[in-house]
Amino acid sequence: MQIVNAVRPLQPVRNGVTRPFILLGDDGNSYYTKFQQNPEGTRVLANEYVSAKIAEHLSLPLASPTLINLDTQFIETYGQEITSHIECEVGLSMGLHFGTKKVNKAYQILNSKMLEPATNLSCIPEIILFDQLICNTDRDKNGGNLIFDQAKMKVVVIDHSHVFDIGALWDAHQLRLRVGSQFEPFTQNGYIFRKLVPFVRGHNPFDTIVAKMLGITNEHLWDIISSIPEEWSIPYDDKTALHEYLCDRLHRIDEALEVLKPQLPYWKGGS
Repeated sequence: MQIVNAVRPLQPVRNGVTRPFILLGDDGNSYYTKFQQNPEGTRVLANEYVSAKIAEHLSLPLASPTLINLDTQFIETYGQEITSHIECEVGLSMGLHFGTKKVNKAYQILNSKMLEPATNLSCIPEIILFDQLICNTDRDKNGGNLIFDQAKMKVVVIDHSHVFDIGALWDAHQLRLRVGSQFEPFTQNGYIFRKLVPFVRGHNPFDTIVAKMLGITNEHLWDIISSIPEEWSIPYDDKTALHEYLCDRLHRIDEALEVLKPQLPYWKGGS
């Protein structure tokens, strides 16, 4: 994952529990940045990082997840402005934070018709199964987690801060309790899911994503998890539990398909 140095803040983001701020990077791009000192803690950064690395391996459409580096000069000049926005009593930490490149012509997907012009509709079954793998129920509740990039005419997934079933609250104990737990269907009345249902159709709509998931090894998952930046202070035992949790879900992903099938009326058969 690329590292970009923050140059200056551009605009606070008023919605979102993690209180992000749009920063200008030294590459000339703008990034929605979540800080180590966000109200939810560093687990949300780890969630974003691990989910993005898995999504990259699966070739899902992402908005350029990026590590944002804050140096001493940036913090001395702009730290107070940002800590005031995130309502943080301690100062910003130097080092790596998590950013998502701003998509300039991005729109929330309000209805299924908005998706019809997308050139990457085949990714919709892939996004649905990916969310099952990382237990991302937040996408179904939050309309801002799936956007339409009008410039590229593509569906784009963003925001994986509240995954692994319990978002920012996971630790080794909580994850190990969830190893082997049943996959749960998304609600049919969900804000996002009901808009995606019409685009999962025909025979074998999940073939491509299942093949990609089968190509992820336990070792690859551990490489991702073990590379979480050390300054985010995720204990080793918590990392190993996250590895156990994701390996378990990956190896039982066929169970997720069984759960999804009754909710996808245009899916004719096969995976």
